[in-house]
Amino acid sequence: MQISRLILFACATLLLSACSLTKYVPENERLLNRNVIKSNVPEAPADVLEPFLQQEPNNYFLSLARIELALYNASGTDSSKWINRWLRKIGEPPVLYDTTLTSASQHQLKKQLHNKGYLHADVDVIEKEKKRQVKVTYVVNANDPYTIHSYKIDIPNDTIMSIINKRNLLYVPRVGDLFDVDVLAQERENVAKLLRRKGYFYFQKEALSFTVDSALNSNQVDIVLGMQPSYLGNDSLLTRLFTTTKVGTVTIYDVTNLLVPTEARDTVISEDFIVIRDEKSSFSPKMLIFKTLIKPNSIYNERLVERTYTSLNSLQAVKYVDISFKEEADGRMGCHIVVNPAKKHSVAFDIEGTNSNGDLGVGVGVNYHNKNIFKGAEVFRVGVHGAYEAIGKLGDIKYSAELGGNMSITLPTFLLPFTSSDFKRKMGGTTEFSMSYNFQQRPEYKRNIANAGIKYVWRNRGRRYTLDVIDINYIYLPWMTAAFKEQYLKPSSSVRYSYEDHFIMRMGLGIAYSNKRNSIMSNFYTVRGNISTAGNLLYGISSAIKQIKNVDNQYEIFNIAYSQYVKGDFDYTYNHYFNKRNRLVFHTGLGIAFPYGNATILPFEERYFSGGANSVRGWSVRTLGPGRYANSGAIDYMNQSGDIRLDLNLEARFKLFWMFEGAAFIDAGNIWTIKNYEEQEGGYFQLSEFYKQIACSYGIGLRADFDFFVIRVDMGVKLFEPSGATSSDRWRTELSWKNDVAFHFAVGYPF
Repeated sequence: MQISRLILFACATLLLSACSLTKYVPENERLLNRNVIKSNVPEAPADVLEPFLQQEPNNYFLSLARIELALYNASGTDSSKWINRWLRKIGEPPVLYDTTLTSASQHQLKKQLHNKGYLHADVDVIEKEKKRQVKVTYVVNANDPYTIHSYKIDIPNDTIMSIINKRNLLYVPRVGDLFDVDVLAQERENVAKLLRRKGYFYFQKEALSFTVDSALNSNQVDIVLGMQPSYLGNDSLLTRLFTTTKVGTVTIYDVTNLLVPTEARDTVISEDFIVIRDEKSSFSPKMLIFKTLIKPNSIYNERLVERTYTSLNSLQAVKYVDISFKEEADGRMGCHIVVNPAKKHSVAFDIEGTNSNGDLGVGVGVNYHNKNIFKGAEVFRVGVHGAYEAIGKLGDIKYSAELGGNMSITLPTFLLPFTSSDFKRKMGGTTEFSMSYNFQQRPEYKRNIANAGIKYVWRNRGRRYTLDVIDINYIYLPWMTAAFKEQYLKPSSSVRYSYEDHFIMRMGLGIAYSNKRNSIMSNFYTVRGNISTAGNLLYGISSAIKQIKNVDNQYEIFNIAYSQYVKGDFDYTYNHYFNKRNRLVFHTGLGIAFPYGNATILPFEERYFSGGANSVRGWSVRTLGPGRYANSGAIDYMNQSGDIRLDLNLEARFKLFWMFEGAAFIDAGNIWTIKNYEEQEGGYFQLSEFYKQIACSYGIGLRADFDFFVIRVDMGVKLFEPSGATSSDRWRTELSWKNDVAFHFAVGYPF
């Protein structure tokens, strides 16, 4: 098979890349081949200890070959030739083994083990040399760990002790826990931060220290968190630490140059705030004051400082924010906030290639952003886009075209009646008004889609919430071919409603959360959920006024039937890092939608599709399912839609060289209908059958990482085709490039 030959060729290339690895290693030097850590410590496995090694070998591709080193070795010594310069640029020079760095690595590993409570741990180093390449093995001898026998806090101030004792005990080191230095360091930071949030401005973690006692011949320790000994003998210093501090004046600088004398600037005093501006000021004083949670003459609270940072930095019109404090003559702390504006205007051009079932096309767009249109950090967006796709299979038109425009304005607060300014300031959300229009022309029909909506967006405890207060869609089809009408708009057709004029008025709530941290090596997950409903309010009004239904037993608004449904989606993605160059990503997605009341089927725009660059990649976009339904024609994509979706994806991502990243993946999933529609035979979801209809594919991908965006090309190969009539048709053991392989070009990762 051609695919098998390709795989064999790729393997041969990898093996050849391993040749002559010591080409540029000096005679008296050795190449560092591998680092191996052998650890049976649950709190410190090999992948956790690896970052503490002081010398890393050349990068491996799938633990098989060092491609970057091979590229470097493929270069010649003549630097005047561009090919040699380029190979050395994208390649990686040999890592020469350094015994001093090995000793440093050994020391760092022992230190980390000691920090985790294994105070008697030791690390042995084993060197093994072969063909001028050294493999270094670090063997961890953990021995028994130390645990916490008792823990208490002893600070000579009753008020402070009362504050500490009332905190959430979840974060306090517990009896029986490992003696973990990192946990204790976090505890010290937590106590200091708690006090600074209660007004103790001068209380820093450096004022605290731990006293640790261990019983003889015992692996248990007694821990006391108290004041640094140097502080206890200084009454004036303790008084300063144990006294709450008030905020004095709050001065906000909206200036382009802080070096200009204050006298030359415009000063605005409002609500006990001082706003200093110059002739190039960007923001209204009212907006700056509204976004500042630090209040003059209030007790200092570090949480409000953090929230002010977040509040101002979240504005797209702001480039950076700096907050500092300076003691004033009366002992209060004056707050100085510098707000630096971002570039106000921006224009972006987009161009992309499209490929729908083998039909190639191009899409272009232009978008204008004004990040501060009314000097209140309001973001105004307007854009137009168009797309053209050649179609050689259908109709007389032979092309598909799309033209549209959109406009929106985002306000940096909730535009919500009957709510206080304090509530709006605390929530820190935005209000977005949007409108769009889209015209589509295909060989089978012309369609107009108009949209208008209002939504709120806010964050709370790391979660992002999106509330669509109202989202209105009006779909109008002025023309379609007679053949299309006959096939899809007959009274019994399940997709008839989707291709008649219809009206959608929906509302929805979306929640997104990720525990991703700044650390590159930290495993993390992302969860997204959304629930929406449409038509309930209209249906309630229609029922209340006893409106007469049309011939299809539907209520209408403006002589157009409206949709009524409920829809929910859930997506979970987990990233597991083996090291900084290799990770495994798992994704699962589930969606279900149910039409009821005024609708018997979902609108086409709200139905699910399967196949494509972000789904089961062995199939082209919108060509999989529902269930075991078999595609019957060139325009059958309308029947290849459903009410239930399932996606299961597993993808290994690994760095190759330069900006390039490789991927190997397995995808599974499908869509199903929630009702047994005649035109979608085999698409009905049945609990006893659906697992037999889960399509499966595998493939490889290549990505180019340009830091601010990723371009990828994926090749998916069908493994299990649920629509196959026989077992041999379903399991694709004999592969065809034409029927069983799909190529996808996309921007960004699939999940």
